[in-house]
Amino acid sequence: MEPAGEGDWVVESGDSMASIAGATGHFADTLWNVAANAALKEARQDGEILLPGDRVTVPPIEPKQVAAATGRRHVFKRKGVPVKFTLVLVDDEGVFFAGKKYELVAGDKTYSGESDDAGKIECFVDPTSREGELKVWLDEPGLPSPWTHSVNLGALYPLEHLVGVQQRLANLGFYTGELNGELTPETAAAISAFQAAQQIAVTGAVDDATRAKVAEVHKA
Repeated sequence: MEPAGEGDWVVESGDSMASIAGATGHFADTLWNVAANAALKEARQDGEILLPGDRVTVPPIEPKQVAAATGRRHVFKRKGVPVKFTLVLVDDEGVFFAGKKYELVAGDKTYSGESDDAGKIECFVDPTSREGELKVWLDEPGLPSPWTHSVNLGALYPLEHLVGVQQRLANLGFYTGELNGELTPETAAAISAFQAAQQIAVTGAVDDATRAKVAEVHKA
């Protein structure tokens, strides 16, 4: 897939419209809807799915004036900051880990809570964070507690790219190798394990049915 868009900002691995907006002082929706980014928008469809080499037009910040009384303290909240991080906890049999305590460390902040009935973890993080460490207290026989896993907080590659499949399988706990877009034995084993857990044909390769199931389970 060829890079898309024009502009001075060259997308690097892990960049998303939210992270670029966070770094440049814009709203993510503002950047996504800039007319000069129309070709990029058409090619990617989703501002959180950008590829290295894509180019984003980042216009100058336009100052906004707001009337406010003097002699008082005023708080302004920036829209789109923080951004939502979502991950689903599921075992090899496809059973969700519900009601499990978790702790996510991203940058200098720690987020905590419990997974919901569908095994979903959801919290709001700084859009410029790229990586984090997740601990989950599974409290299940034969499983570590806490279970510790490195998570990618940057943008996801499209599922058409093998690295996008690797990212999602890593987030789901099936893959622990390098995100390199190569069908290594470790990648094939992770794909097979996922296919077996989801009761679809076990091939160790990515086909349309596997991509669709990965998207369904990962929720994106």
